[in-house]
Amino acid sequence: MHRLLPALLCLLAALAAPAAPAFELPPWQQLVFEQRNFWATARGELNLKKGVAPLFPEAVNEPFVRLEIQNTVGSSIESIVVDLAPADGASLARWRLSRGRDQRLKTHRYLADSILRERREPGDGSADGDRAAFSAGDGGWVSSGVTRIDLPAAAERKSIITPHALFLLLPELLDEPARADDYLVHTDLNFYRLVASPGSSETIEADFRLDEGRVEGRRGTRVLELRAEPLAGNPEGQDFELMGLSGDIEFLVDRATGLPLRIRGEAPRIGGAELNLIEAHSRPAPAKAAPAAATP
Repeated sequence: MHRLLPALLCLLAALAAPAAPAFELPPWQQLVFEQRNFWATARGELNLKKGVAPLFPEAVNEPFVRLEIQNTVGSSIESIVVDLAPADGASLARWRLSRGRDQRLKTHRYLADSILRERREPGDGSADGDRAAFSAGDGGWVSSGVTRIDLPAAAERKSIITPHALFLLLPELLDEPARADDYLVHTDLNFYRLVASPGSSETIEADFRLDEGRVEGRRGTRVLELRAEPLAGNPEGQDFELMGLSGDIEFLVDRATGLPLRIRGEAPRIGGAELNLIEAHSRPAPAKAAPAAATP
């Protein structure tokens, strides 16, 4: 019996240890970034939502949050919708529509051991670009192939996230960069390890709308560099990008508000580029519970 006692004490200590905290949702509900240059204006908008219908109702039976993204460069528009688990930001479903000379629609359903990827093409030239129409039926889109992507061995005990989920994880990764190892980034067919490195503080000029007011002037920021390292055996070439930027991504996060004021990376035909925050809306504060009735 005395030999079992140390093992029992260790087991009790493990059970009593607090679980790793789930990430907290960021302070924003909407972010809008923009950068102008001589040939086009790049604009990216993110919206965080709760209480909406899931992309694939038959596949979701748990709470989720939604991240909606729209990127515009010239006449090219990319719309992305991601349903995520609120506990860790893991992907549950994704819908991605690219519109330019051609229209392409891809969906991903995230399962326990694999991802179902489907490509759809406009059936008769009248495909609806609205995700609600797609969810309600085929929206004029015709399936051109379904592929099952097995999760790699490196995914064990990691949360599978999409690149844009990094916006939700910024507060956590700024405070604990080593937590980047808890995640594996999925693009389309490829997977990437995530490496986070804190940079030196920077003071930058900012000018953006915040709710009903405006923030202007010099702002102190915390810098976080994120690197996506491709797994060996990825079926496609490097395709990691965030808001049109690729390579190592730098976030400059305002110390006072926690908002990402600037994003740096590499852009096609330009090289080093950055997007600046021009508008933000705060997430509503959670409703306070009504006080308990007094006992007569």
